[in-house]
Amino acid sequence: RDVVDVKLIQTVPAGSAVKLRPHSSEFVNIGNHQAVLETELKHYSALTRGATIPFDYNGKRYYFDVVDLRSAPRGEKVPMAKVQDCDVVAEFIRPKD
Repeated sequence: RDVVDVKLIQTVPAGSAVKLRPHSSEFVNIGNHQAVLETELKHYSALTRGATIPFDYNGKRYYFDVVDLRSAPRGEKVPMAKVQDCDVVAEFIRPKD
């Protein structure tokens, strides 16, 4: 039997920037992949540094590691940030493969 701890955090700062590492370079080869990423991020209310998140696009699932998160307005490193209803700049780093 597995035990899961759930903790309600009500003071999550608004995000200003996120760095993502694609698991596959295939995603970077998609035309206008930045627009696809921004659209897919709208499905998340918050992100946690160190998490892996999936995006589905054109019938294929792509995975990304959340490498870095910055808060608004000062751009401080944070372990978790809201991304829904926030102006978040998304940046890619070199894919895992």
